[in-house]
Amino acid sequence: MATTKCTYIFAAINRTQHGIRPQMLRITACNEKIARQQLISDYILLFAGRVPVMEVRNA
Repeated sequence: MATTKCTYIFAAINRTQHGIRPQMLRITACNEKIARQQLISDYILLFAGRVPVMEVRNA
């Protein structure tokens, strides 16, 4: 059984640049925990959404 990947969207503030406005980051992962682990060292994250990734199948 294949795991469905999603694009996770986070409002993010860079940890080293205080006073900077939040930016929207998108990352594709199997679950939210994995997505957060890839960004958490550099950003303070606020979950904003999840969009399923559509697979393209060639016949």
